[in-house]
Amino acid sequence: MKRLIFFLISIIISITQLPINISAKSRFARIEKMTNIYKTISLDNSFENIICLAEESYFVEIIVEYEQCYRVNYNQVTGFVKKADVKEISNTPLTPYPNNIKLTIGNNCNLRSSPTTQSTTTNIVIPIYTNTENIEFIGRIFGEEAIDFGGNTWYLIKHNNQYGYIYNKYVSSISPIYYNTENVSYTQEDIQSIQNPITHTPSIILIIILSIPIAITLFIFFLPQKTKHKPKRTPKIIEKY
Repeated sequence: MKRLIFFLISIIISITQLPINISAKSRFARIEKMTNIYKTISLDNSFENIICLAEESYFVEIIVEYEQCYRVNYNQVTGFVKKADVKEISNTPLTPYPNNIKLTIGNNCNLRSSPTTQSTTTNIVIPIYTNTENIEFIGRIFGEEAIDFGGNTWYLIKHNNQYGYIYNKYVSSISPIYYNTENVSYTQEDIQSIQNPITHTPSIILIIILSIPIAITLFIFFLPQKTKHKPKRTPKIIEKY
């Protein structure tokens, strides 16, 4: 019986972790305020769990929808963003991400896998030299103040198919990131997303109805089997005549 209860609880827990909606069609959401792109669905604000900032007025491409967040693509990186910080649109934006952002490297430095110089293990990806070209801007992030009074801004970049972070004091110039004034159409709030089956009342009723035959079947399956005993035969006494 305990095994049955444990099995049913496991099914319920697994249902709560299912994504709400997976769509084959591209869906985008506008970034209503500058927010973080997170590495994990926990949306933990710890230093290690943030990929970069998502710039206000630009967009994220929705991959999967969850209860509190979206899994998204943002300017060549994939992560999670809070639902409260974005608003879904009904069309595809012409300029989804900051583009044509040019960086000029002013001093030799290192491309690092995290925005810090104090990693317990080496986080150097490749060296970057003065006036290096073909650097693609991905995003910004607030990390370690690597140089006194140098601030805590780092840039997530791509160079020679390598991704990493460069401290702002090694960047002599960077193009401004302009506010995106592109006009878009927002989806209606009442049909914006598919309801989570755990919080949506009709769905709860449907889940309960579908679970009843499963529960009955499992209950019968786990019932202890009764051993049938054959009745003892009383030997017949043969009388002598």
